[in-house]
Amino acid sequence: MIIDLNKIPNIGLEIDASIDLKKELYKSANILSLKNVHVKGFINYDYEKNLVLNLEVNGIFLLEDAITLDPIEYPFFCSLDEKIENLQETCGGFYEKSKNTLDISEILWENIVLEIPIRATNVNSNDLKLQGCGWELTQNEKEKIDPRLEKLTELLDKGKE
Repeated sequence: MIIDLNKIPNIGLEIDASIDLKKELYKSANILSLKNVHVKGFINYDYEKNLVLNLEVNGIFLLEDAITLDPIEYPFFCSLDEKIENLQETCGGFYEKSKNTLDISEILWENIVLEIPIRATNVNSNDLKLQGCGWELTQNEKEKIDPRLEKLTELLDKGKE
C-alpha cells in the first residue's frame, strides 16, 4: 500500500481499504494464507512535521491446526499508533525520496506478525484421535493412576487426615 506523502492534507489522510500482502512475507511465518486484511485509520503530520500513523488492521490468518494439521481460520486485530520522525533513517527500505512515497505494507506486516499465535487448535473438532499405540491424551492427570503408585497415594491420603 503506497502512500503519496505530498497528497496528505493538513487534516490528514483517511484510509479505509483492503490490502494484499506479499506471499513471501507470511510463508516464512508458517501462515498458509491471509484473508480479508482491512486497514482503517488516519495518516497525518504532527506539529513537528513527523509522520503519524493511527491505523487498525484486521483480517483472518489461515493456520495449521496444532493437533490435526488441518487448516483453520484464526481472526486477528491489531492497532498501530506510530510516529515516524525521520523517514530516511527509519523507513529507508520502503521510502522513495524521489517520488516522496511510502510503502506502509512493511510497517503493517511488522505489527501483524506480532498477532500470530504460537499454536492454534480447533476445539470443535470431533474426529480427534485421543489414543494410539502406546499413548493416550487425557484431560486430567488424576483420571488414571499408575498401579505401581497406588499405595503411595493411599499413604498421602492418610497423611492429609
